[in-house]
Amino acid sequence: MTDEPAAWTRLLDAFDRELTAADDAPLEDVETPAGPPPAEVVERARLILERQRASISGLQAARDNIAREMQAIRRIPTTRADAPVYLDLDA
Repeated sequence: MTDEPAAWTRLLDAFDRELTAADDAPLEDVETPAGPPPAEVVERARLILERQRASISGLQAARDNIAREMQAIRRIPTTRADAPVYLDLDA
């Protein structure tokens, strides 16, 4: 076990901030402590890991949805540049 629970707390704080920050926020440069986390931070680390996994799952679902939408867009037939864009139903 590491003798520095404070180092693990700093690391977990950084992970927590990155999970709650906006997507364009820069990632912090935090040193990874040596050795396994001390017992007093293990539960918090597990909770952060669960949040990270949920975030990854959400990103994968969004990516899959975007891929489906792009496939649908690619199926739309292209038109000629001189083709009419509107159809006049009243004329």
